[in-house]
Amino acid sequence: MSDKQIPTTQHAVLIREFGEPEVMMYQDDVAIPELKDNQVLVKVAYAGINPVDYKTRQGKGWGADGIQKNKFDHDQPAILGFDVAGEVVKSNNEQFDIGDQVAALSFDGSCYAEYVAVDAKMLAKIPESVTLKQAGALPCIGQTALQFVEFADIKKGEHVVINAPAGGVGHLAIQLLVNKIAKDNIKITVICSPEKYAKLDCLIDKSKLAGWIDYTKEDTFPDLQADVLLDLVGNDAGVRALSVLKSDGRVNVLPTIWVDKLKEAGNSRNLSVKGYAVQPSGCDMAKVLQYIADGKLALQIQQTYPLSEVVEAHRELQKGDTFGKIVLKVS
Repeated sequence: MSDKQIPTTQHAVLIREFGEPEVMMYQDDVAIPELKDNQVLVKVAYAGINPVDYKTRQGKGWGADGIQKNKFDHDQPAILGFDVAGEVVKSNNEQFDIGDQVAALSFDGSCYAEYVAVDAKMLAKIPESVTLKQAGALPCIGQTALQFVEFADIKKGEHVVINAPAGGVGHLAIQLLVNKIAKDNIKITVICSPEKYAKLDCLIDKSKLAGWIDYTKEDTFPDLQADVLLDLVGNDAGVRALSVLKSDGRVNVLPTIWVDKLKEAGNSRNLSVKGYAVQPSGCDMAKVLQYIADGKLALQIQQTYPLSEVVEAHRELQKGDTFGKIVLKVS
């Protein structure tokens, strides 16, 4: 696509204030972003949505702080969205050519649009056997799952407990963990509802799990003397799960906002609590795309909405019971 063929305006989803899903407005006549050095202009095919998107929209966390400072304080609207897959239409970086299919996790946001400018170091080329839809669902959850499991630093023979193993990050993390059972002789127990436990069949061989805790039934969780808790929920659910750990056990929590609450709750038992936030990386993007291409990870996409129905998509995600991912179809 030559410069002449790139339109000057686009459809995008704008917010001018924080709040409920209705603050997102699907509009045309939005300016196409200007490219800086080492950036690539991507014609968006799919944009994944993540819990961080709706928290940002509500005005919570680092994403919202950035929007307030860089946009709202200057009377400018913002465009949400950190996950993107699409085609390069203009490039200020020699690694990426016009026509390349690429995906990225970009903390600059602005992916709920027809075109987005992305730093080349965040981008990876999409392998031929991976669809644009899969690639659009993958950036945030794929890189988070990969980095989170590495960050947990699980040792040989340890017993690991994970909650929300069927959510966006969880359904990939559980697959990465199960791969460690044979290799590192670890044990894994999952905490989830019966519905989600049934759905794990299409991701892993459940006979390899050490156990399952049904949080909808059990008032107090068993004292498993587990070594590590991977907490993908936080808040009261995270606090409740601490009872599975031995004293001196390790807790790794996403999102980081719950670290203090869990620290306080685990204080008397000397638990080590650490939060993790994903670091966007083109290398990790390439690695996780290759896992999908090689069949080492199965990606679950629950639903696809057109970009114009973003309000409905956010409502669905906020219910908190998705299996896998929700994506927006852009072009």
